[in-house]
Amino acid sequence: MAKSFILVDAEISKIKDVSSELDKTGLEVYPLFGDHDFIVITEFGDSKITANNLLEKIHPIDGVVKTKTLVGSDIS
Repeated sequence: MAKSFILVDAEISKIKDVSSELDKTGLEVYPLFGDHDFIVITEFGDSKITANNLLEKIHPIDGVVKTKTLVGSDIS
């Protein structure tokens, strides 16, 4: 099973609101300190799931300004 690691950048003035809305998505979410504000981790068997998470759950959140998706998988 592959995992996607979605780095989320938010408007500074809306960090708490974005955090609250990300928590409501039911996805695994962690706040970050550094270049990005949050990381969302999902497992998937089909890349359409990651696209749907971005398009339907993360991008519509008011205050989200940018995302970057990294995909990881077993290499053994």
